[in-house]
Amino acid sequence: MAEIYAISDDMLMPENLALQYTREILECGVKFFQFRSKKEPKNEKIASEIFNLCEKFGARFIVNDDISFAARIGAKSVHLGKDDASIKEAYEILGNDSYVGVSCYDSLDLAIKAKQNGASYVAFGAMFKSPTKPNAPLCSHEAVLQAKKLGACVCVIGGINASNISNVARLKPDMIAIISAIYKDGMIKRNLENLQRNLSL
Repeated sequence: MAEIYAISDDMLMPENLALQYTREILECGVKFFQFRSKKEPKNEKIASEIFNLCEKFGARFIVNDDISFAARIGAKSVHLGKDDASIKEAYEILGNDSYVGVSCYDSLDLAIKAKQNGASYVAFGAMFKSPTKPNAPLCSHEAVLQAKKLGACVCVIGGINASNISNVARLKPDMIAIISAIYKDGMIKRNLENLQRNLSL
């Protein structure tokens, strides 16, 4: 069964609630957590505390976009988009044992290239219209199926919630990344329980 991959958000996870929310997410058994902040400078103290919490719970802490920020706080996992640094650069800075995910949007070609360059996983989306990125183009289910045939570790993202998670689960991705549906109404545990229950339908 696919793993739920939780992603933080500057608006949905305010700094004063960041540790509480993260702990609740991890207590629900989530093993992948991405620190995604568009603030400059990013809050290094909070990121480090979240990283430590993830370590305590045996979850992988992944930094979005920023390899140098990950290096500063000692994290060895990053997620890269099309305008970010290369996979090669991530391994050079964070070490050969680091973990590097890559956004492939709706492109099987990008996924093939990423896999050839040593990506730990390839991410496809948006699967549905996303409240976090409303202008993101939608990804075809076929792209995900083809990436699975390549033997790639596949993550899906974008607009996934309790009512549609079973649809994407049928594509057999390795990870299902979720933002908004986790934080809805601040009811983290209830939301994750609903997601996990519907994921297994």
